Amino acid sequence: MVLAGMGEATESTVGWINDLGSGIGGVAEPAVGRIDDLGCEPGGSPCHQGVCDDILDRLLHPGWLTVGGSYRARHHREINIRPGTTGGLSGLDDTFWLHQVRLWVEGRWNSDLSFRVEGIDASSVGEEYQPRAREVNRTDLYQAHVNAVLSRGDGTWTARIGRQEIRYGSARLMMAPGWANRRRSHDGARFIYESDDWEINPFWVQPATRSRATFTKFDNPNPNQQLYGVFSTYKALEYADVDIYWLAFDIVRSSGGARYDTFGTRYYGERDDYLYEFEGGVQVGANPDDTNHIAGFFTGGVGRRFSKLLWDPEFWVYFDWASGADTVGNGFHTYVQRAHYYLGFMDIFGRRNLEDLNLRLTVSPTEKLELLLWCHFFQLANGNDVPYNLNMRPYAGLPAGSAGDQTLGTELDCMVTYDVNEQTQLRFGYSYFWAGTFYDTTPGVPTNQDGSFLYGHFQYKF
Repeated sequence: MVLAGMGEATESTVGWINDLGSGIGGVAEPAVGRIDDLGCEPGGSPCHQGVCDDILDRLLHPGWLTVGGSYRARHHREINIRPGTTGGLSGLDDTFWLHQVRLWVEGRWNSDLSFRVEGIDASSVGEEYQPRAREVNRTDLYQAHVNAVLSRGDGTWTARIGRQEIRYGSARLMMAPGWANRRRSHDGARFIYESDDWEINPFWVQPATRSRATFTKFDNPNPNQQLYGVFSTYKALEYADVDIYWLAFDIVRSSGGARYDTFGTRYYGERDDYLYEFEGGVQVGANPDDTNHIAGFFTGGVGRRFSKLLWDPEFWVYFDWASGADTVGNGFHTYVQRAHYYLGFMDIFGRRNLEDLNLRLTVSPTEKLELLLWCHFFQLANGNDVPYNLNMRPYAGLPAGSAGDQTLGTELDCMVTYDVNEQTQLRFGYSYFWAGTFYDTTPGVPTNQDGSFLYGHFQYKF
């Protein structure tokens, strides 16, 4: 829905603009209220008349304000993967619905100032067990930020201040995952520099944390966690782009804290239907047990787009690695990870102490229909460490040295996506996990049975 003729803006378009830092930002008070506050009612102070005229001009002329939203309903049938107290393969089954409603207002006051405010309501219905942290958040403020252009020249500096989504590069380490029903946002400030060759993003934010005691309490920034750093992209190469970044994460706990600094890079592009992506980094800092932290991760992938074949198939081979440690909890630490997309749709493992050789095939029988097959072969990176859930907690609370074997298992993901039109999408998927010998040989695991996941969703954007 569009007000004042700005034109329709879908969620995907807005998200892409926001990622570049040139999109429409956070909260403004209602325009009528602002007029009253300025004394612009009849007989108001003449010194404010120029501001009044400016506001009224925007209210009466098209092009500055857009209202939109989306509704998504997703049905889950989970076998052996409902988290319970262990996460991962749990021995628990559940069937339920997830509903998500998002409403946003965004506008551009002038060429230098824009805003965005967005609310979210995420609910779970019919579940037998406690919902996951990422599934429920009732009637909350998801985004509220302002974009202000600070300077123009060979490049443009923009500041974004307020509650906002965070996504950088491949989003393996930091993003607001679209799969999560609740989604994630952060309070803080980002600065975006854009030129023909570079995009540079210094930032400092704190996660907006949902209250575990109640789903209805307003999400407040977590004062015990800070995310900051600089993420840069060099765009002047002919066949590739390069990301260069430093990401820092400080955590304070009553029993001690941790600090993680990741220095990483990513090289990605395509040439003559060949595709490639390589990303890795070194992580240093301090572990929760006050020992020195040193860890790392690496992802390498090569692919081929067969543009002359029927249905435009695209095939990739990837290898993902994230280090473990001889002490539980001291391996590689992800930030706000996008594990669902990269490490299997069943969300069994987080990016720590993990090796994943995976093969992905997509085909498009029509412009609106896409079919995906993705197979993952999971192993422990360090046999003295254990598997980890998405929240970086050790699976089933297992101690160091307990793993009987490093072979975790194989996951096959199948997904069909049909875009009915620009506003409406249907998606169906089925995933199956064959439990490896780790589950047969490790004492303390809740089950060694296979798991499966059947789901479907309907999404409408307006």
